Amino acid sequence: MAGVKDIARICGVSAATVSRVLNADPTLSVTESVRTAIEAEAEKEGYKTPRQRRAAQLSVMLVLSPLDKPGFEERLLNYLVPMARAAGISLTLSAEGRLDGIIALGEFSQEEIDYFHRQTANLLLINNRGSDYSYDSIMVDYPNAERQVLDYFLSASISRIGYIGGIFNRRTSVIGRRRAAEFKALLERENLYREEWFRLGKMDEESGYSLLQEMSEIPSGIFVSDTETGRGVLKALDERGADSVVIIYNNFFPLEEKSRGIELRIFTPDLWSTALKMIKEKARGEREQGLCVFSPARLLINDASSKQGE
Repeated sequence: MAGVKDIARICGVSAATVSRVLNADPTLSVTESVRTAIEAEAEKEGYKTPRQRRAAQLSVMLVLSPLDKPGFEERLLNYLVPMARAAGISLTLSAEGRLDGIIALGEFSQEEIDYFHRQTANLLLINNRGSDYSYDSIMVDYPNAERQVLDYFLSASISRIGYIGGIFNRRTSVIGRRRAAEFKALLERENLYREEWFRLGKMDEESGYSLLQEMSEIPSGIFVSDTETGRGVLKALDERGADSVVIIYNNFFPLEEKSRGIELRIFTPDLWSTALKMIKEKARGEREQGLCVFSPARLLINDASSKQGE
């Protein structure tokens, strides 16, 4: 099994940084990509800190509402497992033996919520308030997310603002329609809405590319509904030699580091660390009362993004 020094060498950081990341030192300031790389390497090598080896792992199941994108559940689990392990939690997609808690993400009926609650008293819902406080919940503050985007553009003296969005039909709901409607309403209230700069299509790269190419005039700031559409928008902007500031709505996973789009992360690392802390508190009897927490989105500006407009 690899040690701290081996992980540090592979990740190109100091052993002290590895130790502080794996011990969840709240005073440490590192980029998310560095933190993720360290946690992933530790997970790959099966490394556990002394504290993790001493602590009994809690068994928690992650349940997601039905999705139409194959492999998403496994990808999200792989993203969260290192963070969960650092918190003393064994996170899985299925119940195997003892179950200390359930984290349920997405839209579920009251009957489904009641079923989860019968499996364990320690239930955390994400983006579903349920009917009472017998379980915890975390709600994403979506309206604030769109407001952050508009405020960022205005703070940068950008008033020529467009929107390129995708619509994705799931079995139980439609993704993308609400965020487009809310951003349009914001622009209208500020008297900034222009129909030729507000385009809707499919939630994929090809659609983002063609929607941008169809614009005879390109706005100075563009809000994009998702990462797949964002790839197409950025490709088209490069081909046309435009330096518009692009903000990309991103639910779960970090953008590619080379992307020059500014990331609006909806499910932030802080949201996930709060979720793990809440389920751990209930499972260990440290808290009885149910809580509802509201989590804001966060604008993340990488080095490539900061060069936009120069």
